[in-house]
Amino acid sequence: MADSRPKPPKPANKTPPKSPGDPAKDKAAKRLSLESEGASEGAAAAGPELSALEEAFRRFAVHGDTRATGKEMHGKNWSKLCRDCQVIDGRNVTVTDVDIVFSKIKGKSCRTISFEQFKEALEELAKKRFKDKSGEEAVREVHRLIEGKAPIISGVTRQESPGESRLQTTRNVQSVSGH
Repeated sequence: MADSRPKPPKPANKTPPKSPGDPAKDKAAKRLSLESEGASEGAAAAGPELSALEEAFRRFAVHGDTRATGKEMHGKNWSKLCRDCQVIDGRNVTVTDVDIVFSKIKGKSCRTISFEQFKEALEELAKKRFKDKSGEEAVREVHRLIEGKAPIISGVTRQESPGESRLQTTRNVQSVSGH
């Protein structure tokens, strides 16, 4: 009987109407718009070299995490950045080196690094990666490896058509029964 009471009028709509699309896409679009706003602020404050580096940082920071803001990076994404951008060369810089530098730079109780800490970590790796160059030159080289890059998506399985999966299932059954 409580349902028969008239409902109070709804307040004015404060948010724009949601698109009927996928909520994950909505989150990604919101995150990308936040990223681009942040990047334009960074570009105004710093030189173009830093904005390209920060853009790459943000792309890798949000990779694989729908809740990530792009302001901090997890160790997993740090390792991916170093692999995808060829900071890890297998001789001078290894996966272990990358993990050690991350652990050293981040705070004791933290799991992420900020953009400032990210730049410190790159300086550490630059000394190892480009031993033959001066400190400043080595840092510039590492920045060049990373600037403008985005995560490489590999190992993505393609979606099959229903007929294809039926055919594969039949083949598998035949090969098992045929011995």
